[in-house]
Amino acid sequence: MEEPFPPRPHFCTRRRALGWIAGGAALVFSPSAGAAWKLVMIGGNEYVTAQGVKEFYKFTALERSGTTVALRSPRLVLRLRSGSQEMLVNGVKFMLSLPAASQGKDVLVSRIDLSKLIDPVLRPSHIAKGPPFTTVVVDPGHGGHDTGARGVFGNEEAYTLDTSLRLAKQLQARGLKVVMTRTSDMFPSLPQRVEVANAAPSSIFVSVHFNSGGSSAQGVETYALAPQGTNRSRKEDNDNDAVRFRGNSRDSENIALATAVHASMLYQLKAVDRGVLRDRWFLLKGIQTPGILVEGGFITSPAECAKIHNPLYRERLAGSITAGIMNYRNALQRR
Repeated sequence: MEEPFPPRPHFCTRRRALGWIAGGAALVFSPSAGAAWKLVMIGGNEYVTAQGVKEFYKFTALERSGTTVALRSPRLVLRLRSGSQEMLVNGVKFMLSLPAASQGKDVLVSRIDLSKLIDPVLRPSHIAKGPPFTTVVVDPGHGGHDTGARGVFGNEEAYTLDTSLRLAKQLQARGLKVVMTRTSDMFPSLPQRVEVANAAPSSIFVSVHFNSGGSSAQGVETYALAPQGTNRSRKEDNDNDAVRFRGNSRDSENIALATAVHASMLYQLKAVDRGVLRDRWFLLKGIQTPGILVEGGFITSPAECAKIHNPLYRERLAGSITAGIMNYRNALQRR
């Protein structure tokens, strides 16, 4: 069926993909006037064709290679593969809520991913009214009796606190206020951390963590809250709360902040890209401000933990998160 469907205006992201990440000129996608979407029902979900995405956002080319399509503009390449939940934007990995699909020669993406992920990534817009945020709530993960992941050279709680303190200093040096959920080896409960975040006016929230996995696992991940109607990333089964959970009304800001910080970490640290992901952890569900959770690497990997154990690396990690936050803030002021 034919239906006018301009996705809700959201935001823009990624360093080389969208210029504001690097401090350059923002890339603006002007949707085609009067464009209509052809909606296709697949497995009970609404999908749109890659051709429709090309026409709406005025990509200059659509290239097909087997089950993969690449949408190209002078400064951006978006890749989708039928059957896969991975989407690449200038090489940066995002996880779709639903796998891309195929119908004949067409590759299609779900309507909810178009609205909740692709549109925020492609279109800079007025996603926040009023003055920009002035405060960053920094949450060093774990602490006290909760050591977090046990790494090759140390425990997660110590690395998160040190990195967060470095992050706080760098943000303050750039004129932002910082509120810490902890400044020592103590354990604030999750509700207490949420309370701290929600008590800070004009703020965003960044929770700092390090990952655990196999000895060869490496790379950085950045999580935003999974919007209503979407599944959590990398979960085989549908979420029980995917439909009933309403999100925290900051979906576009969450994904924009996540992408800005993630892209900055990839660019400055040359880290392995494990993707911009979604989940419904208590912290992300409870906060009322834009917020993300950063996984700064795997401390269960001897090679990666050796880097994380080095204070110079933690300083660089804090710097890359700071740069992403500042790029996001600057973008909010571009009207």
